[in-house]
Amino acid sequence: MRGIAPPALRVDCQPPLVRALLEHLQQMGAHHPCNAAQERLLQVLVDQLVNAPSAGSYLPTSDDPQLGAVLRMLEEQPGDNRSLPELAQAAHTTERTLMRRCQRDLGMSLADWRQRLRVVKAMPLLEAGQTVETIALDLGYGSASSFITMFKRLVGATPDEFRKGAAGRSVQPQL
Repeated sequence: MRGIAPPALRVDCQPPLVRALLEHLQQMGAHHPCNAAQERLLQVLVDQLVNAPSAGSYLPTSDDPQLGAVLRMLEEQPGDNRSLPELAQAAHTTERTLMRRCQRDLGMSLADWRQRLRVVKAMPLLEAGQTVETIALDLGYGSASSFITMFKRLVGATPDEFRKGAAGRSVQPQL
């Protein structure tokens, strides 16, 4: 049963049953199954994870030289608000080529990928106690409210709700 990762950066990817099982096991403090009932719960969890559709990486990457260069630029400066045409020009390609490569390699638009990047970058900052306003401005948002709206849409919780939940996740089950 070892090797199942806790729900760190899955951002609402698990079915409700999986989330409920993980929460229940965490509350029980079940690091190693102590009895037959815990063994059965762990087996149900494993069965659910094995049969779950693969969502892929939350933040996919690309080996494409031009798209990869754009992704690296944005990872280094997630607050970079250059437009798609400006990013394409910086990568020495066209906007249309960059859009096609995003769909092909990432399965999403560059705007969607950029929002995911910003969520991934925001999570450790929230857990470290930085203010929502500071994080929002550092990530290129004009206001905290626009950042909160995007974060809630992608994560299913406001940044403060996430932060409160993160405090409760400090000890995660090692299944």
